[in-house]
Amino acid sequence: MERELLQVNRLKIHYPVKIRGKSWRGVKKAVRAVDGIDFCVLRGETFGLVGESGCGKSTTGKAIVKLLKPTEGTVCFEGNNIFEQTRAEERVFKRRTQIIFQDPYSSLDPRFTVEQILSEPLKVHREGANAKRKARVLELMEEVGLPAQYYDRYPHEFSGGQRQRIGVARALALNPALIVCDEPVSALDVSIQAQILNLMQSLQKSHSLTYIFISHNVNVIKHMCDRIAVMYLGNIVEISNKEELFANPLHPYTQALLNAIPIADPEVKSMDEMLEGDVPSPMDPPSGCSFHTRCKYVTNICAKEKPVLRYAGEKHQAACHLCAQSPLY
Repeated sequence: MERELLQVNRLKIHYPVKIRGKSWRGVKKAVRAVDGIDFCVLRGETFGLVGESGCGKSTTGKAIVKLLKPTEGTVCFEGNNIFEQTRAEERVFKRRTQIIFQDPYSSLDPRFTVEQILSEPLKVHREGANAKRKARVLELMEEVGLPAQYYDRYPHEFSGGQRQRIGVARALALNPALIVCDEPVSALDVSIQAQILNLMQSLQKSHSLTYIFISHNVNVIKHMCDRIAVMYLGNIVEISNKEELFANPLHPYTQALLNAIPIADPEVKSMDEMLEGDVPSPMDPPSGCSFHTRCKYVTNICAKEKPVLRYAGEKHQAACHLCAQSPLY
């Protein structure tokens, strides 16, 4: 499709580990951080990845910008597999894709001033002379709401929200098409979160950006995203547009995730159906459906056969044996 900017196919990221046992050689296993996921991202949309901590969201995001190498699978950006690029193609790809990290302090070099942080990508990609780069830095600072007099300050002299504005400005420096937002507001106060989210929405419109927005906060995902993928234990269990997902969640995990959203009304009961049990280890995931050990609808087939994403309607997919028996399919 012409509108597709990014396609992720059967992506797996496994980390090998060695467990000491009776044998001096130990037992070789792997942490299955991401275990064979598929999705696409359309131009101009905000695509959300949501799930509990440790489900593989950030690992997926880092693989998309080539900070991690996958065990299997492909990531195609504008029709080209990013893991089979020439040096020239990779250089273009790195201009076209950027990432905003979760921690607005550790992601900035404490020895660099704002000017050095924002001009570094311009220097690496040989964008203009010093005067032109300085003008671009001042332009970026104005776009994200940082006063020009902060030009020569260091990261420790800023608040958390201001540091994240620097991170956003750095991601914009080379005019990318796609930005991976890895929990960009989770370390900020609620009032500051709203400011950063509104800034990001404004920048998306003015720069025609595409976002992959990663968060465990369902309310933030609902505010920001057009389409949403729900992840559990390295797998995508449901994909849908925002309106359909919140109105008609099909997968039991998605239902439990939405039921856990706190409601600011003492008269309204919430969290009536909390998930029981612990998340299984990604080093030794359950057979069949990865969610069956915590699912109240579990049947015999759930422990034997891994469900695949199937369509329920035109734009709604779910990976659940129970859903597969529904007349919607």
